[in-house]
Amino acid sequence: MSFSDIEKYLYPVQTYNTEKKENDMYDDWDEYEHTKNWINNIINEMQNGEDDILDIYYLEENNIVIGVICSLYGSNLINKFLIKNNINTEKKSAQLSCFHILKKYRGIGNKWLNDEVFKDLKSQGIQEIYIKSSHNKALSLYNRLGEVVGNYIGISDNNLYQRYGYVYKITL
Repeated sequence: MSFSDIEKYLYPVQTYNTEKKENDMYDDWDEYEHTKNWINNIINEMQNGEDDILDIYYLEENNIVIGVICSLYGSNLINKFLIKNNINTEKKSAQLSCFHILKKYRGIGNKWLNDEVFKDLKSQGIQEIYIKSSHNKALSLYNRLGEVVGNYIGISDNNLYQRYGYVYKITL
């Protein structure tokens, strides 16, 4: 697997970045570049023999990807994520990242997560899901789905802004 095999699923992320720039909403945070780096790191770890698993869930309409979310689990990178965020758990856990839905379709995320993504992860033995987010529009959804178990301050790409974010735990 390579990044080019995955890139087609990231259309909602690319579209969101474009919308931010075209509407003078760019906040010095390039979600697409961060997602690309995150995925490439996972691919490199997997090529080094680690047992990490990256699942990509996506929604499609008329051959256009309208929503995407990535799930990472295994033992290597998820453990690094848990340690970095001061989370101590014995339960089989996954990290969700890169959750984007095209603007026209926003509002379907809760149903999609509950009916498809969480159901599938639970069938794979996942008991807890963790999500890091600093996106204000997503926080109300995450508050309904789970609980805040941590927070963080990230620095924007060019060190211009601080981004305050939360770590959520969703129990399946």
